[in-house]
Amino acid sequence: MGAGLYDESKQPGVTILGSTGMHTRFVPDASSVVLNEYRTGYTMALPGKALAQMQTNMAATLNIDWFIDLAREVLGCENVQKSRSEIFGRVEDRILGARPGSAVYHPYISKAGERGPFTEPDARASFTGLDQSTTWFDMARAVYDSLVLASRDCYEHLGPTPPEIRIVGGAARSPALRLMLASALKSPVRALAQSEAGAVGAVMMAAVCQGLFSDVSEATDAWIEPLMEELVEPDPEMSETYDILFEAYLATRSALLPAWSAHAEMRSSLA
Repeated sequence: MGAGLYDESKQPGVTILGSTGMHTRFVPDASSVVLNEYRTGYTMALPGKALAQMQTNMAATLNIDWFIDLAREVLGCENVQKSRSEIFGRVEDRILGARPGSAVYHPYISKAGERGPFTEPDARASFTGLDQSTTWFDMARAVYDSLVLASRDCYEHLGPTPPEIRIVGGAARSPALRLMLASALKSPVRALAQSEAGAVGAVMMAAVCQGLFSDVSEATDAWIEPLMEELVEPDPEMSETYDILFEAYLATRSALLPAWSAHAEMRSSLA
């Protein structure tokens, strides 16, 4: 609620791109909940008849941090914060100019595997499709692309894609990622100028319970609407690119399933 999910008129989605990824759509009533073949995700009651239907993927910006730290390691950087910030700035400046599809990356970097929209503890991250022309920035682009493709994967298992997506979390500060997400989902994206949306949602509930607001809609109007930033519209050409990338993303993931089991056995034997 602190990210603007509770909006009965627009029925938006909310994506939190922090260390993990959370993807939520506003559902007006129980009859509108959409189940999926993986039997994953979960649904949480909101005030009245409304619900929040959710999918979570295990690792979001953890993938970017990992990839940038690899560059730090190669460069021999010692000052962690400064060096990561500098490299991140260079990536942001060049990410949209890198070649989409020069590599495909699956963002399962967590040792816990994946939980949404499918559940597989043995899932692991990987690059595929590289050749000698693939550059470091092309690989960085693949990591960025994977975050929005994983988001699309989750939303496609939640039912119809919401007409507007509100985004919070560390990646929400990235103009490139906001445009990429909007284009991959084909829905406008709106960031929220709020660094602690979860805490705000908890305070909103307390404020309603204490009678400071008559309901959650009134609290949203007072505390959330003024912090909504401008909509980022999908780029039609980029949306076509993501349609192509998403098809390869799903096909490669399916092909990797037996490899993950083999890798898990390998790790166990080598341990």
